[in-house]
Amino acid sequence: MEIGSHYYAVLALCRLLGLKKEISYKIAYSSQFTDDALIKRVIFKKTPRGIKCHFFGKKRGLDYTATCPKITTSWNFKQRTMIDTLVPFHFVPGAKGDNFKQRIRTSPNSPILHELVDQAVNSGDPYHLGIALHALGDAYSHRGFSGIISRGNSVRKFKVDMSTIKGRGDRILARYIMNVSWIYSITLAKILPMYSHSRVGTVPDLSSAVWSYEYDSSFTSFFSKYRSSGWISNPDRYRKAFRKFEELIKKFIESNPDIRESDPCDPESAGFYEQLVANISRDETENVWQQYFLEHGLFDPGDESLSYDPHAWLKKAFKDYNKQKYSQLFITQAQPTEDFSRSDWYRFYLAQREYKENFDRLIVRYQVY
Repeated sequence: MEIGSHYYAVLALCRLLGLKKEISYKIAYSSQFTDDALIKRVIFKKTPRGIKCHFFGKKRGLDYTATCPKITTSWNFKQRTMIDTLVPFHFVPGAKGDNFKQRIRTSPNSPILHELVDQAVNSGDPYHLGIALHALGDAYSHRGFSGIISRGNSVRKFKVDMSTIKGRGDRILARYIMNVSWIYSITLAKILPMYSHSRVGTVPDLSSAVWSYEYDSSFTSFFSKYRSSGWISNPDRYRKAFRKFEELIKKFIESNPDIRESDPCDPESAGFYEQLVANISRDETENVWQQYFLEHGLFDPGDESLSYDPHAWLKKAFKDYNKQKYSQLFITQAQPTEDFSRSDWYRFYLAQREYKENFDRLIVRYQVY
């Protein structure tokens, strides 16, 4: 999934179900920020109050702050980084099969994922819920792929119904992979390792796309054995995912009734699911969803939530913020604000650490690796 689903659609669904604006924003921002939290470590110039820090020699800071690796190519690919960051938050293993490469394939039916989501709902923490919704959404859109290098991510006979993709860049990439596969195999395929859905481009993350492919199901055998995925309807996958989201958010509200602001509205009647899978380009996403919010009275013009800024929480958490410094993977001499311990960025960090600890325990219990 991408920002249209992870942020704007989650934000709309929360508001339609009666959640307060502030809580809806925290859930939706956490959902999308799971893709944008790229900073790996923060070292403080002066340790803020009320913070449990990691020690780096004589310095103090926060470690393991990233929930998404900034890795796209083979020359900076690290399997350990994929296992520690990409797999837990974006490719939760299905935990089924006879060997490791089968068990690590992503599936929305994963018992690990079910427990992670239940823990998030029961936590009463909107940041934790947003992170879990991100992982669940990706499990639907990334189904069958894994977040490590694996033969199971090898693809051939990739096909797309081009009428279901509107974005120019997405259309060019899809046509390139589909129609010039032999060139792709000796160009981009040589650069992109066989992890995640790199071999089918951006198609799994487009809510309107209809596509198919063949994948290598042999996993450990010397000889490849390709099977067809059949035609995949992303609209069907996304509707199923958000109906599950709807169920989970309702449970979250039932356990925390004080976060409700108004009576719920039926998302189907409000045209939510039609909007969710509309065939629009990435460039149109923000404007189309903003129009939806205003037409349904979910937000007022000028509300901060109407536009997603990946640095919004960083700006409020660090008084020395500047875009160049806080776009690095490792931040030194960071100057936190006086109320840093109550900042959204820090609370997101605490939530993702709890989520990751739960994930690590479940990986062992279900003997994935």
